Amino acid sequence: MRRLQDFDNEYLFVLPKDVLQDYIFSPIIANLYVTDLGFFPNAQYHYVNREQGSAGWVIIFCTGGSGTVIVEDTTYHLHQYSLIIMPPGIKHTYYASKDDPWDIYWLHFRGKLAEEYVNVSPKQAHFIDHLTNEQVNSTMRQFWQMIKSFIPGFSYDAVFYVSQVLGVLLATLAMDDAQTSTPGSSYVDAAIHYIYQHIDEPIKLADVANALGISTSYLSRKFREVVNSSVIAFITSIKMKRASHYLQYTNVPIQQVAQRLGYTDSYYFSRVFKKEFGLSPQHFRNRL
Repeated sequence: MRRLQDFDNEYLFVLPKDVLQDYIFSPIIANLYVTDLGFFPNAQYHYVNREQGSAGWVIIFCTGGSGTVIVEDTTYHLHQYSLIIMPPGIKHTYYASKDDPWDIYWLHFRGKLAEEYVNVSPKQAHFIDHLTNEQVNSTMRQFWQMIKSFIPGFSYDAVFYVSQVLGVLLATLAMDDAQTSTPGSSYVDAAIHYIYQHIDEPIKLADVANALGISTSYLSRKFREVVNSSVIAFITSIKMKRASHYLQYTNVPIQQVAQRLGYTDSYYFSRVFKKEFGLSPQHFRNRL
């Protein structure tokens, strides 16, 4: 037997589509908003399988017991104070432990600017094996603030407030991760600062390493340990996110967008953009 809901003392909120359509006129809500929210305690037999993934991002925060989350071919074991953020459109399955079923806060969210949050990726899950005591307290408080806001109903003020609390939750997790000290993390912080300061220029790994006064091999190793990405992949991702903003919110010609991001060859820029988003810059703009 697999039970999807009806747990003791559970909370379950699913915002109707017509409610969201009524409120989406607000650019703030449109940028980041919750579509589903809940708390399931002692969720025995809890099981979800989505072959096509979900329409939005999914957060699961385990506050007790244990369970398993499988995102494509990667398995994550959640226990007390683990948290995972799963991307949309990617196959996933999750279920409670049979012998020690989990207690979980969970939510689904979407938004035009959702990907701008550090821990939110459209391509891979973000897993935190064990939140710090401070993170646990703030995350539980923020989930409960969102739940309390929806108990009276889905008013505009409630939806607006919950969208802001979600933004704080994501930003807090990102800030706490960034402040977790690991050997070499200060170099990684400095490298990221350099990349943002020179986003309008061609940036090579050697440029970053030379600016920091360290070897390329040391920077590459520490960057991957802290950010879970290569330096070049991170640079490309940041540049392409910036490009997508230019294409969505400005009328700047594509060739000038490329130049603003340090690409002297607009055809090469288009190839990189298509690899990142699956569409050429022109098709990306036309679709919008």
